[in-house]
Amino acid sequence: MREKTALKDQWLKDIVPEQKTGQSSFTHSLLECRNNTHAKECYTIASTRLRNVNKWNDFAGKPTATFQLFDESGNAVNRTVQKGDYLRINIPGPDNPEGDGADWVQVQQVGEMLNDERQLTFITVRASSNPLVKDTTPSHFFDRPATSTFLIYRTQLTIMAAVFGRNEHSNRSSSNLLTRIRNWFVYIGAQLGLANLQWKALTLGLLK
Repeated sequence: MREKTALKDQWLKDIVPEQKTGQSSFTHSLLECRNNTHAKECYTIASTRLRNVNKWNDFAGKPTATFQLFDESGNAVNRTVQKGDYLRINIPGPDNPEGDGADWVQVQQVGEMLNDERQLTFITVRASSNPLVKDTTPSHFFDRPATSTFLIYRTQLTIMAAVFGRNEHSNRSSSNLLTRIRNWFVYIGAQLGLANLQWKALTLGLLK
């Protein structure tokens, strides 16, 4: 499925942020189910996995990035994701000198939509500062405009797991030269397909 085809669906068009600047990305996996009961069961399992951010690495498999959920106050939590939470991301590769070794995003929206034939669960995150320190600059290899929308979408007997990346720029706001160099190399790696490998492993894992 092409990205333009997916975004002809009004539900997806409504929840995926608009692409305005920089690069965009789209990674997805599909599961065809036997009947309506099977499809609803598979959707429930996949959407539950999507909300369980701390287990994403288990679903994607090693050696992919690890994710840890923090609440708005910066406390590590073991629950389903909520709006305002932070995700600490440890990617394979060079550590982030200014993010306690990690990259950080904040959850902008979490939601679900459904009718008789369609069900959708989605999470949108934005590059953010590290909530564990007093710093307002983004602690991520992408700059603050960048978002990622993760979703599980059932349309009749087909279930799609997908990740939409929007407005992706290298983060050059740090005063630390080593951080800016690191962010640039990780950004280039993402644009060359390393991010796609990560998200492909996750979307497949959510649907297994």
